[in-house]
Amino acid sequence: MESIHISDITPPEMMKKIKGVVFDCDGVLINSFEANMWYYNWFKKRYGLDPMTPEEEKYVHAHTHIDSMKHILPEEVFDEAFELCKLPELREGLNYIQVEDGLVRLLEWCRTHGIRMGINTNRTDTLPQVLQMFGIEDFFSVSVTSTTLPVTKPHPAGVHHILNKWAMQPEDIVYIGDTWVDESCANRAGVEFWAYRSTGLNARLHINSYWTLCNLLEKARNTVWVD
Repeated sequence: MESIHISDITPPEMMKKIKGVVFDCDGVLINSFEANMWYYNWFKKRYGLDPMTPEEEKYVHAHTHIDSMKHILPEEVFDEAFELCKLPELREGLNYIQVEDGLVRLLEWCRTHGIRMGINTNRTDTLPQVLQMFGIEDFFSVSVTSTTLPVTKPHPAGVHHILNKWAMQPEDIVYIGDTWVDESCANRAGVEFWAYRSTGLNARLHINSYWTLCNLLEKARNTVWVD
């Protein structure tokens, strides 16, 4: 599979015509790295543990909340730690989240041109609040979180769920993600994978800027996708 790192000079014929886009959330819709570091290190400090290692930081960015807590904390504190998750003070971590630059422009472009948008994330019950923070909740017709289905990414069930809701085939959509979990999920679901700011992944398209992607989509619509 040819991998394309898009830029302002990428030929528009490199773009396939799409009917839908499935987004991961953390690292794709939002920059939540600092929020995750603050949140999980809060628990590390609470139990007298050293801050997360680079390996742990990478793990919690890609996995569910439950798996992440179990990965960074000793088993004997699990029950208490999960009770502490309910503390209002932990909502402070949301203040460290930022929406990805150019994302809103891309979402507006997709909506204008009839491209459906959905989310497949391992985030849990905080997804609605995060979307509402940035006023982007109405762009997405379906969202799959770690509590929606019995299995989570990289299992492809979330993508299949979205395809069923949209009555589309795998070739009709693309999946935008930033971790190996997303890459594996897309591959197992049989959909084209686009990597966002993650050059080490095996993707059909590598995106460094949503502004650039939006411009390329517009060029393709005008020169390649004309019916």
